[in-house]
Amino acid sequence: MSRGIRRLVLAYSARSRRRKADTIVELMQRTGARRVLLVGGMASGTEPNEGIVERIVAAHAAEVVSINIYDPGRQPWPYVVADGRLMPFEDQCFDLVVSNAVIEHVGDDDAQREFVLEHLRVGGAWVMSTPNRWFPVESHTSTIFKHWSPRWRGERTEFTRLLSRREFRQLLPPDAAVLGHTWQPTFLAHSSLVQAKARGPR
Repeated sequence: MSRGIRRLVLAYSARSRRRKADTIVELMQRTGARRVLLVGGMASGTEPNEGIVERIVAAHAAEVVSINIYDPGRQPWPYVVADGRLMPFEDQCFDLVVSNAVIEHVGDDDAQREFVLEHLRVGGAWVMSTPNRWFPVESHTSTIFKHWSPRWRGERTEFTRLLSRREFRQLLPPDAAVLGHTWQPTFLAHSSLVQAKARGPR
C-alpha cells in the first residue's frame, strides 16, 4: 500500500475511533457509569491510532482499571496482566466494561464466547466493538479485499477471527444491541442494561 493511501486509511481510522469513543462516552453519561474496566488495547505502542478510544473513555470515568494478556508497560492508569476470558475480578465489580476491537484477537468462536461471558460477569454493563470482516479495508493490515479470502485470513497473525455482523451477533446475549450496518467499518455492541439505564425508569 502506498504512503498516500496509508495516510488516508489512518485518518479515516482515527475519525472512526473518535466517533466510537463519543458513542461510549454518551452511554456512560446517560447511565452514570463511573468505575470502568478497559479490556485490551494500548499494548504495543507501535500504531499511530492506538489508544484513541481508551483515552477518551478514561477521561470521562472516575476510576479506570485496564487488563491485558501482555504487560503493556507504562500506562496512565492501573492495569492487570491477565486473560480477558478469565478475569481476576469479582462479579459486577465495574459499572462498565469496555473492549475496543479486542474480540477478534482472542481465539476461535468458543474463545470469543468465553470473552463475552466475562464481560457480562464482571460488569454491570458492557460495550464491545470489532471491525467488520466485510468492510473493504482490513483495519489491522490496511489491505484491501484480501481479508475476504479465508485462506488469507488463516495465514495472518494480526488477528485470530474476524467477524461479520451476523457472527458478532451470534456471540452476544439475545437482548444486546448491535450498532452498525452490514457495510460499515466497525460494529459496536452494548448490553441491555445500558439501554435500560439510558431510558430511565418507567
